[in-house]
Amino acid sequence: DQHGGAGMACMELIAEGTALAKAEGIPLEAAAEKLVELYRSRGERLAGMGHRKHSTDPRKDVLFGMADEFGLAGDGVRFMLALEDAVAKKIKPLPINIDGVLAAVLFDLGFPPIMGRLIFIVGRVAGLSAEVAEELAREKAMRIHVPVVYDGPPPRDLS
Repeated sequence: DQHGGAGMACMELIAEGTALAKAEGIPLEAAAEKLVELYRSRGERLAGMGHRKHSTDPRKDVLFGMADEFGLAGDGVRFMLALEDAVAKKIKPLPINIDGVLAAVLFDLGFPPIMGRLIFIVGRVAGLSAEVAEELAREKAMRIHVPVVYDGPPPRDLS
């Protein structure tokens, strides 16, 4: 799943940025700028940045606001906001996308990067399930239906 992988990559980017700030004794903003330059020089995409439709992801303010309200916003949220500013200055304005938002909050909750992949996949499954349920209930089916014949072992007696 591209989003699960993006979630994990974004959590790794946050970990890299916060570790850089700590190791060099620099603010998160300076670490974000260094990473933008590094990733740009290697021609690598910065995970958690950019959206096909939104110039500002509307979920960012809601989720970051909730994290702040409950005292959970920490270096993950601060780093992603610093990264958004650094990208805007050094490349072009790109919003923090939902993967970046969720990664920042999960990082601040203490989850390791691999959990980003798992939690993001759970979210995608819920969303896809809702889409299918809505389609089946309200619309003419648009999915391709492939006739399948089961050819595996016969059912077992479970009694």
